Amino acid sequence: MSSVRKTPRGRYELTIRSKLLPKPVYMTFDDQAEAQQYGQQVDQLLAAGVVPAGLVQQTASVPKSNERLRFVLVAWINTGQPAATDIPVLELLVGEVGKVLIAELTYKWAEAWVRSLKLERNFSPGTIRKRVGSLSRCLDWWLRQHPDAMVGNPLRLLPKGAATYTLKDRADIEALNAAAGNRAKPKVAKEDIQRERRLLPGELERIERVLAGERRPDRERTIKLDDAPALRAMFLLILYTGLRLREAYTLQLGQFSLATRVIRAKASKQWHGKVKYREVPMRPELFGVLEAYLQALPDEGEQQLAFPWWNGDEDAQELARVSSRLSNRFAGLFGYAQCDGLTEHDLRHEATCLWFEMRTKTGDWMFREAEVHRIMGWAPGSKMAQRYASFRAEDLAARMFS
Repeated sequence: MSSVRKTPRGRYELTIRSKLLPKPVYMTFDDQAEAQQYGQQVDQLLAAGVVPAGLVQQTASVPKSNERLRFVLVAWINTGQPAATDIPVLELLVGEVGKVLIAELTYKWAEAWVRSLKLERNFSPGTIRKRVGSLSRCLDWWLRQHPDAMVGNPLRLLPKGAATYTLKDRADIEALNAAAGNRAKPKVAKEDIQRERRLLPGELERIERVLAGERRPDRERTIKLDDAPALRAMFLLILYTGLRLREAYTLQLGQFSLATRVIRAKASKQWHGKVKYREVPMRPELFGVLEAYLQALPDEGEQQLAFPWWNGDEDAQELARVSSRLSNRFAGLFGYAQCDGLTEHDLRHEATCLWFEMRTKTGDWMFREAEVHRIMGWAPGSKMAQRYASFRAEDLAARMFS
């Protein structure tokens, strides 16, 4: 919000305050109308989340040791360099640790902060790692700008596994629970939850029957028959390709090539808005389904959307809403099909395993690991395959005795 006041010397001072700025900006004008007009323009930009370059330059002075960490966090956000997934965490940190003095950023403070995230906030290890990682990248940037300001980044000195609850942390949590009694919700030593849920025998068939219109005698049907063909096509598309949910529902007709049996998917994970595509082959189990589904659609050109749940709006909030609605739609489908605990994202895990386990007619492996990485949209050398390849022990055992 901007405001204009007349100075004792007869000039006009424009003051600009915003949560996007680490501190107020003061500018002087000879004409009151000019100051007000510039203030209105800046207010419009800040309301849209855009910090004018002139303001960034004015607020980019070197933080002093007696200034707050909020200064560094906001300045880092305003550079436009943090990843989109980092910004919400950084904005939370502005409120959580923004009052900490830069001079207090020592290893002792870092240890105490992580401990407070466990014992006071009772966060999961994954949530703690996100906060530590986001703040650490922010401090790395600040140190590159001011190499003489600090010896090093204290968060980089934390031991591996610092976010994991130790035996001492568990004992301290038990002591806190005992002291609180029934006055507060008991705290627990949380652990990382690794998703390894895959389709169990019979689940694919039950899901297909529900999509075909089957009703359960003990429960009212919640799946709408009018969008069942589209939901089935998307379900099998994700299951047999491993596309991310947003990559699937934003597909246009021009991204399908039935002649070459290839889908040109627009990556949903992009760096600073860079548009990237990857080509994903259609499995035989999927090709016939997509061919029939696409041919049944009205042909309105290559830019026509293949699925009905998205209107083409690229706004981040709208995309998040569509993703949430579709995730809930799949949850309702899987629940009705009695696939307890199955989520849409588990289909990507299943797809990864199916690509790795696919064999040629002679019994050899169909794809190399590098090829699976390319299909799934992972960078060369990525460790994501280790996370997504949830091989069942019973399948491995059966392979030895087949």
